[in-house]
Amino acid sequence: MEESTQLVAVRGEVDLATVDALRGELSSALGRSEKVVLDLREVSFMDTQGLAAVIEAEQVSAASGTPFVVVRAPETVHRLFDMIGLSDRLTVVDDPAAA
Repeated sequence: MEESTQLVAVRGEVDLATVDALRGELSSALGRSEKVVLDLREVSFMDTQGLAAVIEAEQVSAASGTPFVVVRAPETVHRLFDMIGLSDRLTVVDDPAAA
Protein backbone atom coordinates (compact mmCIF):
# COMPACT_ATOMS: atom_id res chain seq x y z
CA MET A 1 0.00 0.00 0.00
CA GLU A 2 1.32 3.42 -0.97
CA GLU A 3 1.65 5.93 1.85
CA SER A 4 -0.60 8.96 1.76
CA THR A 5 1.45 12.05 0.95
CA GLN A 6 0.02 15.54 1.16
CA LEU A 7 1.68 18.26 -0.94
CA VAL A 8 1.33 21.81 0.38
CA ALA A 9 2.50 24.17 -2.39
CA VAL A 10 3.06 27.81 -1.50
CA ARG A 11 3.33 30.75 -3.93
CA GLY A 12 4.19 34.40 -3.46
CA GLU A 13 4.78 36.02 -0.09
CA VAL A 14 4.48 34.31 3.29
CA ASP A 15 3.99 37.01 5.90
CA LEU A 16 1.58 38.16 8.58
CA ALA A 17 -1.20 38.52 6.01
CA THR A 18 -0.90 34.98 4.63
CA VAL A 19 0.66 32.87 7.37
CA ASP A 20 -2.63 31.76 8.93
CA ALA A 21 -3.62 30.08 5.67
CA LEU A 22 -0.25 28.28 5.58
CA ARG A 23 -0.61 27.20 9.21
CA GLY A 24 -4.07 25.85 8.50
CA GLU A 25 -2.93 23.89 5.45
CA LEU A 26 0.06 22.42 7.29
CA SER A 27 -1.97 21.52 10.37
CA SER A 28 -4.63 19.82 8.27
CA ALA A 29 -2.06 17.95 6.18
CA LEU A 30 -0.11 16.78 9.24
CA GLY A 31 -3.33 15.57 10.83
CA ARG A 32 -4.48 13.43 7.93
CA SER A 33 -1.43 12.27 5.99
CA GLU A 34 1.38 9.82 6.50
CA LYS A 35 3.85 12.25 4.93
CA VAL A 36 3.77 15.99 4.25
CA VAL A 37 5.76 17.79 1.55
CA LEU A 38 5.97 21.61 1.76
CA ASP A 39 6.84 23.00 -1.67
CA LEU A 40 8.44 26.44 -1.34
CA ARG A 41 9.87 26.74 -4.87
CA GLU A 42 7.57 29.63 -5.78
CA VAL A 43 7.86 31.63 -2.56
CA SER A 44 9.19 35.12 -3.29
CA PHE A 45 9.38 36.32 0.33
CA MET A 46 9.07 34.85 3.80
CA ASP A 47 9.18 36.75 7.07
CA THR A 48 9.60 35.47 10.62
CA GLN A 49 5.92 34.51 10.77
CA GLY A 50 6.45 32.12 7.86
CA LEU A 51 9.60 30.71 9.42
CA ALA A 52 7.71 30.16 12.67
CA ALA A 53 4.98 28.26 10.80
CA VAL A 54 7.59 25.96 9.22
CA ILE A 55 9.25 25.40 12.60
CA GLU A 56 5.87 24.59 14.19
CA ALA A 57 5.10 22.09 11.42
CA GLU A 58 8.51 20.46 11.88
CA GLN A 59 7.89 20.15 15.63
CA VAL A 60 4.42 18.63 15.13
CA SER A 61 5.79 16.18 12.56
CA ALA A 62 8.62 15.15 14.88
CA ALA A 63 6.21 14.61 17.79
CA SER A 64 3.78 12.59 15.69
CA GLY A 65 6.34 10.69 13.64
CA THR A 66 4.95 12.06 10.37
CA PRO A 67 7.74 12.65 7.84
CA PHE A 68 7.95 16.34 6.85
CA VAL A 69 9.92 17.28 3.75
CA VAL A 70 10.59 20.79 2.43
CA VAL A 71 11.20 21.49 -1.25
CA ARG A 72 13.90 24.15 -1.34
CA ALA A 73 12.78 27.76 -1.70
CA PRO A 74 14.60 30.20 -3.98
CA GLU A 75 18.02 31.16 -2.59
CA THR A 76 16.90 34.53 -1.20
CA VAL A 77 14.30 32.76 0.96
CA HIS A 78 16.29 29.63 1.74
CA ARG A 79 19.17 31.73 3.05
CA LEU A 80 16.94 32.55 6.05
CA PHE A 81 16.61 28.83 6.80
CA ASP A 82 20.40 28.54 6.76
CA MET A 83 20.92 31.64 8.92
CA ILE A 84 18.74 30.36 11.77
CA GLY A 85 19.93 26.75 11.50
CA LEU A 86 16.58 25.47 10.25
CA SER A 87 18.12 23.72 7.25
CA ASP A 88 19.91 21.37 9.64
CA ARG A 89 16.62 20.34 11.28
CA LEU A 90 14.64 19.82 8.09
CA THR A 91 14.72 17.28 5.31
CA VAL A 92 15.26 19.57 2.31
CA VAL A 93 15.09 18.40 -1.30
CA ASP A 94 15.33 20.25 -4.61
CA ASP A 95 12.39 18.54 -6.30
CA PRO A 96 9.07 17.18 -4.96
CA ALA A 97 9.73 13.89 -6.76
CA ALA A 98 12.75 13.39 -4.48
CA ALA A 99 10.57 13.65 -1.40
